[in-house]
Amino acid sequence: MRLEKKHEEELEKRRGLAGRTIIQFIWLLISFAIAYFLVKALFNGGYINHRMVYDVGISRKVPEIAIEIVFMFIVVVAMQFFLFIGYAFANPEGRRRTGDPTLQSRTKDPYDGFGH
Repeated sequence: MRLEKKHEEELEKRRGLAGRTIIQFIWLLISFAIAYFLVKALFNGGYINHRMVYDVGISRKVPEIAIEIVFMFIVVVAMQFFLFIGYAFANPEGRRRTGDPTLQSRTKDPYDGFGH
């Protein structure tokens, strides 16, 4: 009986995980699309050029598209960071300080209902 209760608890934790994974994947695709257009605008506008990157010490054997992909990756990581910070401020779960004593636990007790 305890194993069944523990199994049900684990299933409850995983419920909705597939939907969240799909949403995260779609958000990453959108982030890469935004990063692509932003990096292209920076290179086409002359704010960044490939020569500046090569002058830093990167070998000239590295193709220009690889440099643009690295910049895109940096932009996506920055977007994800700011999304995480925004989530922490906007979501009550993110704003709640840890360690505050409460009368109720947010996790189910696996021994609840067994008469202990």
